Amino acid sequence: MADSRKAARSEWDAWARRRCSVAFADQRPAPGDGHMSTSTTSRTARLAIPNQHGAWAFLLVPLILGFMVAGWSWLGLVFSAAWILAYPASYYLGRAVVIRWRRGTWSRLARRELGYARPWIVLAAIPSLVLVVMRPWLLAVGVALIVLWGVSVWLSRIGQERGASNDLLLVTQAALAVPLFYGIVHDAWPPSDAWLAAFVCLVFFTGSVLHVKSLIREADNPRWALASRVYNTASMGTAFVSPWLLLPFGAAAIRAFLVPSGTRPAVVGAVEIVVSTLVVIGTGMALS
Repeated sequence: MADSRKAARSEWDAWARRRCSVAFADQRPAPGDGHMSTSTTSRTARLAIPNQHGAWAFLLVPLILGFMVAGWSWLGLVFSAAWILAYPASYYLGRAVVIRWRRGTWSRLARRELGYARPWIVLAAIPSLVLVVMRPWLLAVGVALIVLWGVSVWLSRIGQERGASNDLLLVTQAALAVPLFYGIVHDAWPPSDAWLAAFVCLVFFTGSVLHVKSLIREADNPRWALASRVYNTASMGTAFVSPWLLLPFGAAAIRAFLVPSGTRPAVVGAVEIVVSTLVVIGTGMALS
């Protein structure tokens, strides 16, 4: 069992180090990045995509629930684009800043991460500017999000990038996307349905963090497995808010007991996708 846990953790780490990329543009290499630069040579730069698969569920589930609560709107689509594009921009910019902070100079690795961030920053800025023009109060929201991003960068700087505190910070931001979505679409304070959807996201994502950590990074620590099972079982109490919520949180509790430690990351991720889908379905029924 210990060997299988170590193998799964090694596979997870190797998976997280890889970079998924697609062709972006024909550009010259940055000075000092190990590539020769001449007037007749060029290379294909890459639009890097963070290989943090769990984060995408944290982005998409609140947006889907936002559409359920606020209805379809072009502003909702613009916010969705800005929200999704901001993730890789902040991810790579944060990595660049942390590396610069730790090494005391803009090393080749730091410049590489900054280069990965630049196209995403430009892409995210386009829908973000549209939103600020339509909803000027988003400037204050933007400042708050930058502060939270700064806290996350600081946690990474002190070696807590994989810590529970940083994960819960992401969970909180993801949950707040639902009422923010409604506020942008209707330019009004979010109703109780939006806050209920945010609450569901907060409860589910917290349980997901505990569950995944207990299987991968904390597979050798039985306290994490116990915390995951206790928390996910307690989350079934959301059924008192709506019986429909027993669908996702009942499934979440079952998977906390049935998925064994040392399970391959791909299998863990597939199970989380299924449970995330049930969260969307159950919350949608609860709101109807």
